[in-house]
Amino acid sequence: MHVFVSDIHIRPGRTEDSYRLISWLNAVQEKASHLYILGDLFDYWYTGMESRVAAVLAALDSQWISILPGNRDFLMTNMSGFSIDLIRDEEHQIELFSKKVLLAHGHTLTDNDRGFRALHRFGWPVLRVLDRCMPTGIKDNLARFLVKSSASIRPPHAVIREDIAEIRGVETVICGHLHKAFMSPGLIVLPAFFDTHQWLVWDNNGLRFEGL
Repeated sequence: MHVFVSDIHIRPGRTEDSYRLISWLNAVQEKASHLYILGDLFDYWYTGMESRVAAVLAALDSQWISILPGNRDFLMTNMSGFSIDLIRDEEHQIELFSKKVLLAHGHTLTDNDRGFRALHRFGWPVLRVLDRCMPTGIKDNLARFLVKSSASIRPPHAVIREDIAEIRGVETVICGHLHKAFMSPGLIVLPAFFDTHQWLVWDNNGLRFEGL
């Protein structure tokens, strides 16, 4: 059984967020052969935040868990010194149940969000550099500002085309980002775990959403 989850949005300093995730991981591990976390595991991330979520990082240090960062925690790709399985491609292809599957958070797949695309193309490279050298206090303030402004950067009408699998040359795309569940033969959008406590299961019986 393979499990996919997205948009957990752990808030630094909120221990209840961390405990909820760790408890869920312990329960899922009893059944799942592999877990894919498809972005926005953290509400925001910067280098130096590791000590604030040490328990979560310890729980994720397992061969059965793979993490693909999202638009909120993309700076996890700067992380070093940890053995967690961090997928550094924004779009990552695997083969599962004899199908070509593209995994993504979703921010690289959407239409109608020109503001975010500009930030992604020009701002992210700069932020990756600043993340390595900027004082922690400034990074924290900047991260909080970006979180607050995300609603205007990503408009609510942003969508992912249902033929995105054909465009990407795969049979199925699995992603999150939109904070709403959707399932078709070629596109599966995961519900936001933060809001719904739901995830996707794929096993010999097929695909289905499950929840707490």
